[in-house]
Amino acid sequence: MKNILLTIFVSAMILNCNAQTNCSIKKAYAFYSISTPGVQMADDNGNPIPVKSTINRFIYIEWTGAKNPEIETVMYNNKALTANLSAVEGDTAVLGPNFINNPDFKVISKKCNKLWKIDLGNVLGNEAPEQNCNNIIIKTKGSKNACVFKLTKETLLMTMPRY
Repeated sequence: MKNILLTIFVSAMILNCNAQTNCSIKKAYAFYSISTPGVQMADDNGNPIPVKSTINRFIYIEWTGAKNPEIETVMYNNKALTANLSAVEGDTAVLGPNFINNPDFKVISKKCNKLWKIDLGNVLGNEAPEQNCNNIIIKTKGSKNACVFKLTKETLLMTMPRY
């Protein structure tokens, strides 16, 4: 009986160790802001031109490892976006001043990890994904530790009006 219990326990430990992912992204935070013009424009005949809002999206990732991340694709609701990667100085990123209803957002990395910012843009010919996306996938490439990281939340940040 002792041998059976010991075998089950050791088997469970081995299976648990093999179930660990080999992804270098430890945490990720997705944010977006919407800028809407304050005055509606009109054409030469006085007809109003529909207002078009600008959505700025970015993601902060907490990366572990000596190599820099290589982002293959970023998908928002199965729509590919262009990604520009830049390193964040230090281990903390403050996401902007406290506008009217915008709480202070801070992204902090753990010791020995590094913060990276991914600025996102639309691919030419594709329309922008809708606001408050809940299906975000980041695919990284690498020799042996390529991974797929999924996010289910995107946070709206307040911005100043645009004229």
